[in-house]
Amino acid sequence: MKRIFLLLMLGVFSPVTAAELPDNMYFRAMRDEMKRAQTQLRLKDQAKPYYLAYWLWHDTEVDISADMGTLAPSANHTPDAGNILGTVFVSVGSDKQDNLGFDDSDTRGYYNARLPYRFGMAPGYAAIRQKLWQMTDKAYLQAADLYKKKQNYKRKKNITGSLPDVVAEPPAQFAEEIPPFVWPDITRLEQAVSRISSLGKTLDFVESFEAQLYILQSEKYFLNSRGAFAQQVTPWIVLRLHTSFRQPDGKTSEAQTRLWLKDTSESELARAEKKALELLAQVRRAYGAKSGSAYIGPVLLKPHAAADFIQRAMLKDMQNSKPFLLAYSDDDSSAGKLYKKRDLRASTDLLTIYDRPLTRYFNDVSLMRFAPVDSEGVAAQNLTLVQNGHVQQFPLTQRPMDKNHHSNGHAFIDNVYGPRERLTNVFVEPKEQLTDEQMEEKLLERCRELGLAYGYILHTANPSDDLGIERIYTADGRKETVLNLEWDGDFFTQRDLRSVRAVGGEAQLAKNFSDLVVVTPSILMDEVELVPQEHKPHRLPFIPKPK
Repeated sequence: MKRIFLLLMLGVFSPVTAAELPDNMYFRAMRDEMKRAQTQLRLKDQAKPYYLAYWLWHDTEVDISADMGTLAPSANHTPDAGNILGTVFVSVGSDKQDNLGFDDSDTRGYYNARLPYRFGMAPGYAAIRQKLWQMTDKAYLQAADLYKKKQNYKRKKNITGSLPDVVAEPPAQFAEEIPPFVWPDITRLEQAVSRISSLGKTLDFVESFEAQLYILQSEKYFLNSRGAFAQQVTPWIVLRLHTSFRQPDGKTSEAQTRLWLKDTSESELARAEKKALELLAQVRRAYGAKSGSAYIGPVLLKPHAAADFIQRAMLKDMQNSKPFLLAYSDDDSSAGKLYKKRDLRASTDLLTIYDRPLTRYFNDVSLMRFAPVDSEGVAAQNLTLVQNGHVQQFPLTQRPMDKNHHSNGHAFIDNVYGPRERLTNVFVEPKEQLTDEQMEEKLLERCRELGLAYGYILHTANPSDDLGIERIYTADGRKETVLNLEWDGDFFTQRDLRSVRAVGGEAQLAKNFSDLVVVTPSILMDEVELVPQEHKPHRLPFIPKPK
């Protein structure tokens, strides 16, 4: 077990082939109820469950927020046993033909849409078993009903084929020790958050400057009837900053940013305070800034904007590779479109995109999508998604795409979805190593070639963020924030990926959430159209804000 911890601290993972099932209340409850369901659960004239999977999560969290130096009340400041969340998945039939991959309701792509994704239960073996019993019973009834409807649908549509519904893979096993959550010094953190938020008082036109420190220890327990299991813990610390300020004409502008922290040490809190000061410096530059005019030309996407661009232009179409059979439509709109284009050029050759579920840290910050075992109990594999402009690999599950199909361990539940083909920790890496300064110079060079007086730097893809767009002049490199600009139409398309002129600069952790992690440098787009937003001055307050 100590060896596993050492590898995890290094940010890599070595598959464990013979881990022991942990002996705790979570696995005892899941194991005992699963065994009972397999032997006793059945309906008259219905097949018994042939596959079951249980997921349990136990999250412990601390949430501290303040606005302009005033702390907000919070329930998450003292130790608490917390609520356990879980979900149950049941399959009937067999691997050759079961209830998966079919939806008879207008819910757009769930494995079993009517099954609650997460349900709460009290801590303790008895409480967990009670809830698992209730949810297994309900899940079985729904699976049996869906199985019948799927077979009727296939007969009606005359759907035949030699591929089974599921290609079983060897069960993966991973277990690490779960340390007890160590409650931080709440008073010290409250003082730090209050101090950070009070920095907003230094600017008279700032009306709100909210700082929120969120600390999470998320424990995951997974067991299925094929012998796969996983026990892992993910720590997560994020500082969210949100500000609103009044422009001279009365318009209220808003901006926000996030910073993921390694821990709550004084050095990391100092880094958080520095981030707040950087945001306020941007606010100062944006106060009284002029509105931008229509523009077509090169735009430099800084990492947060680049992450949104990559996600919308490509990553969303690399997921959900296997379409569902839908009773209400002949087309699964939630299915990714790139699988059909896997032999075509899909991107610029200036970048390589990887998916790395086995990477646990980036710059010592914990990644939320570390997942050595996927939600079907298959060992996860690192993937090369795009290289030399061509798609190389896709996330695959046990639902076969062709005759030689094998899962690569990328079946994951997400929000209310069941296990589908999902990405985890996405890393975008440039072909050529460039600095941030070199990326800006490439932007200016291209603007000069086109005879433009200036170009634009996009810090965020959110059009409501009034600090997101910066103009840079070709004559002297001078920068200024501009307001009321947005991209024209659906700027995030796969076609734009083929017109990228440069990729480089410092890579940053731009997204770190439970649905997707993206680490990327900046991206220089050759042509983006920006158009002015409609802007009407707001009424100023009758009296100034209080001192």
